[in-house]
Amino acid sequence: MSESAQSTDEQEDAVREEVSLFLQRNFPQIQAHGGDSSITEVDLEEGHVAITLSGACDGCGVSSMTTEAIKQRLPRDVEAIDTVAVSTGFDGLSEGTNRHISDDVPF
Repeated sequence: MSESAQSTDEQEDAVREEVSLFLQRNFPQIQAHGGDSSITEVDLEEGHVAITLSGACDGCGVSSMTTEAIKQRLPRDVEAIDTVAVSTGFDGLSEGTNRHISDDVPF
């Protein structure tokens, strides 16, 4: 493996860890209510991350609020991320959002 490929892998691992810690710190209710989250894609070039909420999140009435809060807050907390896609069992919740969203969101 070349040095640049190794460096990219290390950077992606670091971003995955940052995202995971962000979710644990800011959204403990996901696991507390029987849900789970997984990072399904990290694209460092595009500054994009995709997350899937599963378990109890699939079909939960408040998962849409959690989804929107993650999409709003994650780009503010993780420097390498500009857009976030979050999917659950509901259709239409996987659109990305970008870093340039107003800071006066109540999340």
